[in-house]
Amino acid sequence: MLVARAEYNYYPEYTEEQNPKKVIKKKKRVRAINKNMYITIAIILFITSLLILYRYAKITEANLEITKLEKEVVELQKIRQDLEGKLEGIKSTTTISEVAKSNLGMIYPENGQVVYVSVNNDSDVEFASRSFSEKLSKLLSNFSSLF
Repeated sequence: MLVARAEYNYYPEYTEEQNPKKVIKKKKRVRAINKNMYITIAIILFITSLLILYRYAKITEANLEITKLEKEVVELQKIRQDLEGKLEGIKSTTTISEVAKSNLGMIYPENGQVVYVSVNNDSDVEFASRSFSEKLSKLLSNFSSLF
C-alpha cells in the first residue's frame, strides 16, 4: 500500500487535474452567463436597429406623400390661375359687348331711344334718418298686427 500511495503522489498531473475541474465548472458557468448576457444584448441591439429602420421607413414614406401633395397643390394653383384668367376674359365688357352684338344681334341704343326714370329718393333719406328705436317700434307694430 505504501508503494501505491507513493505512486499516487508520484504523478503530480493526476492530483492537479482534480482541483482544476472544479474551477473549470465555475468558469463554465460564468462563461455561460456571459454568453447569455452577450446574446441578450445583441438581440436588444438588433430589435432596436429594426425599430429605428422601421421608423425611418415611415418618415421617408411621409416625406414622399408630402412631396406628392405639394406637387398636386402646385398643379391645382396653376389650374386656378388659368381659370381666373378665363373668368376675367369672360367678364370683360368688351367680350360681353362683342358676344351681344354677334350672337344676340344687340346694338347700342341711340340717344332718342334712351328713357330716364326719376326715382323719389326722399323715402330712402327718410328711412335712413330714422333712429333704431323708431325702426324697432315700427317692426313690432307690424308684427303685432299679424296676430
